[in-house]
Amino acid sequence: MAKGFILRGELNVEFRSSTVYTQQAKNWFSGGLTVFEKEIQEILDGPALDPGTIRGGVTCGAPGALWGFCQVTTRGARGLQATTKVISEANLAWFLTVLDKGAFSASVGISRIGENGSPEIRLARITAEREEDADSWVRLGCEFPQESIADKEFQDHFLRFLKGSAAGLNPSFGHVAYNYTVGKTALEEVLGPPWLLPEDTLPESRLYLRGYSWLTVCPQELADRLGGAAELRATGAFHEVDELAEGGVWLLATPAFDEYDQEHSARVWGALAPVIRPGKPRQFSEEPGHPPLPVVYEDAAQARGVAEPE
Repeated sequence: MAKGFILRGELNVEFRSSTVYTQQAKNWFSGGLTVFEKEIQEILDGPALDPGTIRGGVTCGAPGALWGFCQVTTRGARGLQATTKVISEANLAWFLTVLDKGAFSASVGISRIGENGSPEIRLARITAEREEDADSWVRLGCEFPQESIADKEFQDHFLRFLKGSAAGLNPSFGHVAYNYTVGKTALEEVLGPPWLLPEDTLPESRLYLRGYSWLTVCPQELADRLGGAAELRATGAFHEVDELAEGGVWLLATPAFDEYDQEHSARVWGALAPVIRPGKPRQFSEEPGHPPLPVVYEDAAQARGVAEPE
């Protein structure tokens, strides 16, 4: 596996009501912040962050120190309006209180300051957002450097958090993968034309799997079409196959992310091909600075002779 890229863990679920979404967001941040509690505590134990750094143009702190923010976006008569504050004990308390009142989206970010005094290395970005162009959907995300997951303690903590969150949501999709453009999956990066955005694929995420990766959360509707957890386990393509309490199946391909390569990707593709979004992926030349695309360049439907879902 290539090194030095940002990874993204994500869960997708239908927007049911403002009350339900508020609780989902609070649970997501409560769990996500424990994954990065060491970084949060390092900020709280250090010099107070300057609120003026939110506006930019000033030094955020000493090189090597941590800097962070919390942001809540609400929707009102004038449209979407974001309020952003630096991380402090008071501001984190404000953040959770505002979430209780309802929000369109929210995020917490932590970065390490570079030599120029600006946030340079992203250590964490936790988000909860309604998809603006597919308003009946929610995307829960968490981004961090690939190097973080090489630490088994971090990996285990993050996967426990993600699995616990997924268990109570009946998600339509979930994964841990490289962070691609605007939250696309690797498959969505190369499937087209027409090129698809998450806002296009989310409404059909219980009909077609958005993608497949080291970790894939398959919705119950698609898992049933594949024969359920027992049949998925029998394929031998996965290190872990677990049914989630409220619906869906947790599929972890290898014990560690860095073990997931093109060979494992092909095995996962083979196990999931009947429900993967149809279409022939287009193969591009690798570009420096872009994360790898561990996908199979075949039309899953044609390769398996799969009929379209009714």
